[in-house]
Amino acid sequence: MKKNHSGHYSVGMIAAVLIGLSAICPFASIHAAPSAVQESNVSSASNYNESSQVPPMESSTPSTSSTSPGDVSSKPPTQQQGVPEDVKRTANDTVQSLSSQAPFASWKDTELSYHPLGPGTHSWLVQVNHAGEYIGYLIIGSDSNGAYQLNEYGSGPGGPYSMDILRQSLKSLTETEFSSIDKLQITPMYEEPLLAYWQVRSSTGSQICIDAVTGDPLPVEVADGSWKHKLQNNATSSSIPFLKTQAQAVTVSSDPFDPYDDLGWLQPKHKLSIHNTSQFMDALSNSRRMIFSATSINFAFGGPLSISGYQAWISPDHPSEPILYALTYHDGLSRFVPLQKLLPYGEFLYLKS
Repeated sequence: MKKNHSGHYSVGMIAAVLIGLSAICPFASIHAAPSAVQESNVSSASNYNESSQVPPMESSTPSTSSTSPGDVSSKPPTQQQGVPEDVKRTANDTVQSLSSQAPFASWKDTELSYHPLGPGTHSWLVQVNHAGEYIGYLIIGSDSNGAYQLNEYGSGPGGPYSMDILRQSLKSLTETEFSSIDKLQITPMYEEPLLAYWQVRSSTGSQICIDAVTGDPLPVEVADGSWKHKLQNNATSSSIPFLKTQAQAVTVSSDPFDPYDDLGWLQPKHKLSIHNTSQFMDALSNSRRMIFSATSINFAFGGPLSISGYQAWISPDHPSEPILYALTYHDGLSRFVPLQKLLPYGEFLYLKS
């Protein structure tokens, strides 16, 4: 693949490269040695940054060598940077705790790779790999006080920021949104409450955002940020006090289901009164299948979300106040999202079993 004289890659060139790739991660990573039970040194490798013109290609091992721009495996210029110690500590503690529970038993003795999300690297994608294969992820972000917290996590195929998802989306965009002579700037982004997406900017001035989980184009209000005013009338969810918490057994209330398979939950009479953790657990034990919907900003959650269970985290300092992560599924991916980031912005509805 070659650059043009401006140093950018055309859409056609990007698509051609992406079609030939099977790697899960769309940008170069900083790898840590097997983690979970012990702290590891971080080896130096090229990182993705917001000025990159295309996502650097993932390899099975860190690479510090440079290659010519004409090489298919070459990476755009990137800035060398390390992973904050607090991010590594949060990731290792989380993986160690999760691996003690049956659904995450395979997370023992895994290797973690770290990928900064968006400008400022306030959020990090942490991929969990076992024997060279991707098996799960964490997204760790900083709160308003700068403390790192677990934004979400999951296990199974796909996962956010999958190269396969990006590849398919770009193939369709070259036919609808961009011309073959466009040059693209692609940035992985993560915004509150739970919005994981690719920001794709064209050299001709157009811009589009792609959902990093589904690959679907997002509303234009994501690109210009105007959607955020819809959050202003909602109480800001409190920071999740994650320090020293331990994962408990996963509670599964139903098999995976698609909220679009049965739209009966859209009826007003199916709305549930859920405003706190206790009400959520009680409602799920009775209804078994629930839907979370944030109406006009469902895209900020990857929703509407089918809720099939939850996982509680317990702090030794506050054993009577569990921190809950709601369990939802997407194409084989088990995704756990913090209940406290759902409660202020939407409503829960039940679906008859």
